[in-house]
Amino acid sequence: MRKRKIDFCICYTPSHISYPASCFLPLTSSFFLSLSKGPMLKKIFGFLLLVIVVLASVVLINTFRFSKAIPGKPALAEEPISDSAVQHLSKAVQIKTISFADTIPADTAEFLRFRGFLEYAYPLIHRRLQRQIFNHFSYLFKWEGKNKNLAPYVLMAHMDVVPVEEITAGKWSVTPFSGTIKDSMVWGRGSVDDKSCVISILEAVEDLLQKNFQPERTIYLSFGHDEEISGTRGATSIASWFTQQNIHPEMVLDEGGEITLENFPELKRPVAVIGIAEKGYLSFTLSVDKKGGHSSMPEKETAIDILSKALVKLREKPMPFNITNPSKELLNRIGPGMPFMNRMALSNLWLFESLFEKQADKKNTTFASFHTTIVPTVFNSGIKDNVIPTNATAIINCRSLPGDSQDDVMAFIKKQINDDRVIIKPQKLNNNASAITPVDGAPFKKIEELCYQTMPDVIPVPYLVIGATDSRHFSEVCSNILRFTPAVDLKGFHGIDERLPISDFKRMIFFYSLLIRESGNETVAKVAEGLSGK
Repeated sequence: MRKRKIDFCICYTPSHISYPASCFLPLTSSFFLSLSKGPMLKKIFGFLLLVIVVLASVVLINTFRFSKAIPGKPALAEEPISDSAVQHLSKAVQIKTISFADTIPADTAEFLRFRGFLEYAYPLIHRRLQRQIFNHFSYLFKWEGKNKNLAPYVLMAHMDVVPVEEITAGKWSVTPFSGTIKDSMVWGRGSVDDKSCVISILEAVEDLLQKNFQPERTIYLSFGHDEEISGTRGATSIASWFTQQNIHPEMVLDEGGEITLENFPELKRPVAVIGIAEKGYLSFTLSVDKKGGHSSMPEKETAIDILSKALVKLREKPMPFNITNPSKELLNRIGPGMPFMNRMALSNLWLFESLFEKQADKKNTTFASFHTTIVPTVFNSGIKDNVIPTNATAIINCRSLPGDSQDDVMAFIKKQINDDRVIIKPQKLNNNASAITPVDGAPFKKIEELCYQTMPDVIPVPYLVIGATDSRHFSEVCSNILRFTPAVDLKGFHGIDERLPISDFKRMIFFYSLLIRESGNETVAKVAEGLSGK
């Protein structure tokens, strides 16, 4: 009874009473002295040992349960593509359908030139499919299916590209808009992002039309012309048309994920990351107004100083680490194939999450998968070198995780800056993170099966897309939006030496052809057997 009283006295002190530390020393020393003389110390050590054994047992059991072999399936032999297909992609790259910025008009002549090219290269599509034009340069093709009771598929891609910075043009291995074919690749701006998808979809459809094929379900081809500047005139308008017509697609498929050999080297197998959600796109304007003046008499702080400090604070501390559902699904699928220590950590995140976080935060790619990111992208201030400006503004771009709303991000920014002199305003075109497409639904399983059919030994996994795609505009009419291109570790998009291996281009055409040829509720495997003559 006495020991219990001492223990309580040591562990609990009312918050409104303060005692000098010296008054507890006799009690604590006599307490531990009594433990060392009796069996109590052995009991404590025995209990701690038992806890360690139980903990280790739980960790090992979870690890071994997590160690099942990742299944694989044999791929189909790819079909040959037309001799003109690669030339068509090369020609598409040569047309400068550039989206510069919301405030800079596009070169309409180039977009009209691209339309003429499509009409010339794909005559059957333009004769047999219905085409609608939205805001002059975005297109929606409708391929009527046999079964009107089946909800349609929408295959998406965008025709516009980002500009090439003049300062980097000389660093390219080829002229950026040349569409050069060399080293078994097509080179140039748009060869990856995203004219390869536009052309591979059209090649698949044109080929099937030549064979007088008609799909079981209606197929829509949606090609936007302003994805690189948020798609407000292209994909937004097309998606609004679906809403007005009360058409709810079974699946929308856009760019986003890819096949990677580089990002999971421990698996020693290709991994197809299929986007089941994408992060939000949020931008905020930060501004500071403060009296300026002559640069010879600066005050201790200027508008630039205040805003610069605010940006530094934002970069010093990220928003909290969070393993969202798409990332959990990915980790659950790749985990069993990892080396033992990785499996142990992934199967016991309740214990090793802080360790996992430290490792994930070391790379910008994995950091972005587990955090809402905040980064300054524009900074403006000043008019002359000897004038202290009265205003400084910056734009910060945030890519928000599912569950982090615009209000959440705004609150974090305000708290982190902690300076009322910095005025924070959200921009008009902000979008929260998308809804999450279920992995147990037929659309995901369809794309998963197609991955097996088109890539040997592949591991298909769900994935959170860290960028933004046009597909987000379809969220009101479709609950199964997927983002995937069956190309391997794409290179150079938005950068130098953008290029696409012809082997990837062939796989993409085959992939879209298989998807279109799926017949009603039949599995892809059954359709594939029919294609191979079995």
